[in-house]
Amino acid sequence: MLSIVDDLAGFGPLRMCAHAQSADDPDDLTGLRVLLVADVLARVAELRGRTVLVGWTCPPAAAADAAGIRPADAHGTVDELAGALGGPPTVHLTSRTYEGAGGLSLHVGEAATAGGAAPGADADRTDADQKPARDALALRLLLLGRPHHEPVDVSEQAVDAADEKLANWRRSVAAWADEPSKAMPADFVDRARASLENGLDTPAVLRLLGALETAPDVPGGAKFETFAHLDRVLGLEVVRDVGRSHSTEVYR
Repeated sequence: MLSIVDDLAGFGPLRMCAHAQSADDPDDLTGLRVLLVADVLARVAELRGRTVLVGWTCPPAAAADAAGIRPADAHGTVDELAGALGGPPTVHLTSRTYEGAGGLSLHVGEAATAGGAAPGADADRTDADQKPARDALALRLLLLGRPHHEPVDVSEQAVDAADEKLANWRRSVAAWADEPSKAMPADFVDRARASLENGLDTPAVLRLLGALETAPDVPGGAKFETFAHLDRVLGLEVVRDVGRSHSTEVYR
């Protein structure tokens, strides 16, 4: 099990290498998933105050941009990345067995579409039935909801469900933002950080947020602060609708 506290704490920049041949294949989402896990891992390390430099072995990818993955600091082979990043990567993320010397290796499970059109194909348009466009970050939410080391088949139905969940969370966060700010519930935050730092368990964090969403004893202002704080790692833009016109219904 990956332990960020034990293995990634330290001084100076943390250099990471995401081994992906491509991230723009609409059927094979494995490369995109490797980049996503690297993105989340970098965000967790940064929350601990560590500077992180990330290199990709694949070129820039439009699919990565759509999934909210921050651009790489460098691209190329491992040797080329070592030169560009100012030193050899000490963390390698790959869907295969890493055969290089030194460093920590994190395995990422394969991901592929489960038949039909690519899950993100209608992210920027509506179909003939005027179905609302699916948010591009729905795929990110779906992948974060699965253990990173396990393979996953991505279906249209699963992405649609993630899209609905993300929309509901944004509506809730926008409503909570109108309430007085309150301190984040320490137990939720501590459990979420422990899940991230000991296994990069994003599914557990999403379950915690789901429980927090409906917790009757937590004020809306505290829910807002917690969702916004943990989204620094999740990258789902849950605060996107804050300040926009929304229903007068308060989501609790």
